[in-house]
Amino acid sequence: MRSRTLRLKRHLSRGAPMSISFFLREVFVNIRRSPLMSIAATSTVMVLVVILGFFLIIVLNLSHLSDYLMGQLQIVVCLKDSMKQEELSTLQRKLLVIKNVSSVVYVPRERGLLLLQRQLGTTISLDDVPRNPLPDTFEVRVDEPQYIEPVARAMFNLPGVTKVKYGADVARRLLALYRVVHFVGLFVLALLFFATVLIISNTIRLTVFARRKEIHIMQLVGAARWFVRWPFVLEGVIQGFFGAFLASVIVNLSYSYVIPGVEKAIPFLPILRPQEIFNLLCLPLLAMGIFVGALGSLISINRFLKV
Repeated sequence: MRSRTLRLKRHLSRGAPMSISFFLREVFVNIRRSPLMSIAATSTVMVLVVILGFFLIIVLNLSHLSDYLMGQLQIVVCLKDSMKQEELSTLQRKLLVIKNVSSVVYVPRERGLLLLQRQLGTTISLDDVPRNPLPDTFEVRVDEPQYIEPVARAMFNLPGVTKVKYGADVARRLLALYRVVHFVGLFVLALLFFATVLIISNTIRLTVFARRKEIHIMQLVGAARWFVRWPFVLEGVIQGFFGAFLASVIVNLSYSYVIPGVEKAIPFLPILRPQEIFNLLCLPLLAMGIFVGALGSLISINRFLKV
C-alpha cells in the first residue's frame, strides 16, 4: 500500500492527466490484492442475475402466451342469406373503414362447414345434416385486443348483419389476463432489480470497507472524490459483467436443456424457442450486470467518502 500511495502522490503532484489505462491498472491491482472479495461480488451478481433471468423467462413466456391467445381473438359477423356480391363488397368496405379494424376476410358458408368438419375431426359426422346450417360470415381482426368490444358494437347495426360474435366473456377474461401478466411482471421485475442493487451494494461495501484506510490516505494526499470513485466503479463494472455473463450462460443452457421435455409434454402450448430467449435476454442481462455492478460500487464508495 505504501508504494502504491507514493506512486499516486507522484502522479498527482505532476498533474498528469488521468487515463482509462491508469484506472484499469488500479482495478487489477485491487482484484489481485483481494481476490476472495472479488469472487464474492462476482458470484453474488451471478446468482442474482440467474434468479432474475429465470423470472424473465417465465414472464416472457406468459406474455408470449397471452399475446398468442389475444391474437386468436376475432369478430365473426354473420350475414343475411342470399346477399348479392355488390352488397357483400359494400359491407366489407364499411367494415374496413371502422377505426382499429386491421383485416376483413369473407368466409362463405361452404368453406365455414369444411373448417368446422376439420376442427371436429371424426368425433361428429355432419353427413346426415340436410342443409348447411352455417351463415356466410366476415372474420374481422383488430389492431389491438382492447379494441375488440367497441369495434364489435360498431358493427351491430350495419345493413346485412344478423349477428356479431366475439366471445365477450372470453375476450374480457383474456384482456384481464393480458394486463395482469404485464403489470405483475413489471412490478416484480422492479422489486428484483431493487433487491439486486441493494444486495450487490452491500457485498461490494465489504470490499470497500477492507480498503477504507487506503481511501483515507488517497484523500489525504489530495485525490479528488471522482478520482477515488473511478477504480471502484470500474471494478464493479468488471465484476458485474463477468457475473452477468456466467449467469446468461447458465440461464440459456438450462432453458435449452429443459424446453424439449416441456414441448413433448405440452405440445399445444406456444413456448419461446431457446434462440428467441437468447436473443431477448443475452444483452439485457449483461447490461443489467454492468449497471448494478457500477451502481452498487458507487453507492458503497459514496458512503465512505461522506465520512
